[in-house]
Amino acid sequence: MNATRKQADGGGRRGGYAGLAVSGPLATIKDVAQKAGVSVATVSYVLNDSRKVRPATEQRVLWAAKELGYLPNTAARSLAVGRSTIVGLVVPDIGNPFFPEVTKAFQEEANLSGMEAIVMNTNNDPHRTRSTVERLLALQVQGTAFLTTQVDGPVKEFVTKRGMSAVYFGAGAAGANIANVDIELRQGILEAVNHLAQLGHRKVGFVGGPADGAFARRRKEAFLEAALAIGLDTRVVDSDFTVQGGYFSCSKLLAGFDATAVMAANDLMAIGALHYAYDRQISVPAALSVIGFDDITFAQFTQPALTTVAVPRAEIGRVAFQSLWTLIHDSSGGSNYEVKTNLVVRQTTAAPPQ
Repeated sequence: MNATRKQADGGGRRGGYAGLAVSGPLATIKDVAQKAGVSVATVSYVLNDSRKVRPATEQRVLWAAKELGYLPNTAARSLAVGRSTIVGLVVPDIGNPFFPEVTKAFQEEANLSGMEAIVMNTNNDPHRTRSTVERLLALQVQGTAFLTTQVDGPVKEFVTKRGMSAVYFGAGAAGANIANVDIELRQGILEAVNHLAQLGHRKVGFVGGPADGAFARRRKEAFLEAALAIGLDTRVVDSDFTVQGGYFSCSKLLAGFDATAVMAANDLMAIGALHYAYDRQISVPAALSVIGFDDITFAQFTQPALTTVAVPRAEIGRVAFQSLWTLIHDSSGGSNYEVKTNLVVRQTTAAPPQ
C-alpha cells in the first residue's frame, strides 16, 4: 500500500489533545477560545489543522483544550472541513472469532489516519446488507469495507451509483472506486491435504460451509482439486460454519465412510468434529486426524491443539483499510489485494491406525 497517512489519535493531527477528564458539562469550542485568549476561528484552525497559526498560539489552544477536556464534535468537524471522517466496516457475524482481530486491525489503521470506523453486523442475513448501506450513507461515510461475500449485484450497483468507495472481500475484479481483498486459500489447503497424504491417510472427509456461500464453495473446490490430484478417496458434507454444524456433519460424514481424517472449512466446525470424536470415544489423532481452517485464537487451546490452515486476520483488516484509504484519495481505479495462507501443524494430525 502506497497511501501516505498522518498519525492521529481520534480525529486529525490534533486528535490527542483531549487528555484530561473533567466533571460537569462538556467544554465547548467557545470555552477553549476563551481560556486560550483567542477567537473561535483560531481554535478551529488549530484543532482541524486547516490553517497555519503562530506556534505559540497553537500551543495555547492545545493546552486549553487539554485542560478543559474538550472533545471534538465529529459532525461539526466534518462540516467545517467539507468531508466526513467516518468509514464503515461491514461483517457477516461479529460473534465469529474470525472477525474481532480483523475488526481491531481495521479500527487501529483508521485511528492512525484520523478516521472513525463504524462496524456494522449483518448477522449472516444478506437482506440486511441493503439497509446497512443506506444507514452508512446517511452517516456520510467516505467509504466502506465489506468483509462479507453476501453482497449481491444490486447492492454493489447501489453503492457505485451513490459514489461510495468500496472494498469487497473475495468479490473478483477491482474497478473505479472499487478494491478487492481476497484470501489465497488454495496453497494452504494443498499443504493440508499433502500433509495428510504424507502421514498415510487415503480416506479423507471434508465438512464444508453453506452450499450457496462463495468462500465455502471455493474451499470445497480447492480441497477436492488437491485430493483428486493425489488420488484420495473423499466424501463431502456441507454445513453452516458453526460448532454445532461441525458436530452433526462429522456424524453424518463418518456414517458408512471409514475416513481416517476430516478437514473442515473453518475452525469452528473442526472444533465441533473434535467434540463429536470425544463423545464417541474416537481418539484424536490416533484414530482420527482433524484439520481446521482460519487459525482462530481458540485453535491453539483445544485439547489436543488443532492443526489448521492459518489466515492472517490482522493483515486482512490492515489491507482492507489501507486499500479503502487509497480509494478515498484516488477513486480512479482500485486494486486487487491477496493475503496468503499456510498450514500450522499442531496435535490433531498423525498417521492413521494400522
